[in-house]
Amino acid sequence: MKIFYTVLSAFIAAISLSVSTAGASQYNASNQASSDVSIQKLAWMLGSWSAENDQQTIDEHWSLQAESLLGISRTMEAGKSKAFELLLIEKQGDDFILRLRFFGPSIDKATRGKENPLRLKVIQADEQILRCEGIDSELGTSLIYSKLSATTMQAQISKVREGKIVWQESYQFTRVPQ
Repeated sequence: MKIFYTVLSAFIAAISLSVSTAGASQYNASNQASSDVSIQKLAWMLGSWSAENDQQTIDEHWSLQAESLLGISRTMEAGKSKAFELLLIEKQGDDFILRLRFFGPSIDKATRGKENPLRLKVIQADEQILRCEGIDSELGTSLIYSKLSATTMQAQISKVREGKIVWQESYQFTRVPQ
């Protein structure tokens, strides 16, 4: 557990640097009023979650402080770390923005979102759903977390180009007892 918090601290430092250096831009995502979004209503996501399939195990950890939601994800394959993700939702201008970076197993460099984090606008955040849509270079990307029960949630990510789904993944997570 001590190693997890050391890695988490390093991720927080890395994302803080990228957040402070990323410039504001014009958003092209949904025009839904940001006043409808309440990060506090995502309390159902907090804690530790696990998803498994034949080849991989994914664990995610979510924490909320004030209006800042932080997620960290690790994908394991054959008993070894394959990838890490760092997700941060905070207010930027009038909108809540999810910033995301992917790292390989060594976490030396971002493998996706290298120069700037991937950015998605939060268009729904309530007691059942976190829905984000890509902005800027991520137009067509959609990320949805859905509460299925008190102990299960589903994460879906998809990419649409020219009106067709070109990539889609779905994971069902189970809450890990503390």
